[in-house]
Amino acid sequence: MAERVTYSEFNEKVIGFSGVAIVDFYSDICIPCKRMLPILSALEKQYTEELYVAKVNVAYEEELVEKYQVRSTPTFLIFKNGQLVEQFSGVKTQEELEEIIEVNK
Repeated sequence: MAERVTYSEFNEKVIGFSGVAIVDFYSDICIPCKRMLPILSALEKQYTEELYVAKVNVAYEEELVEKYQVRSTPTFLIFKNGQLVEQFSGVKTQEELEEIIEVNK
């Protein structure tokens, strides 16, 4: 299950992760965000040790929203070994996310 992270945990859990981390910037009232939940869950099961999925609630984590210039939800940040390698907004299919993960493994 994707883990909700706060500003104070972000460096340790996301930047410090060795491998690919997907950070989902979401809102509780965002329907497209809710559509992404089963896809992210399936990816976690598929890539067990290789992938870390974090969720950041934009209503509570203004520092992270500002730092990464998140302007809409859902917005996804892809980190590889602590380095931001990709950022995009909107709904993606599981296949599209699998391709992004594979490229960055």
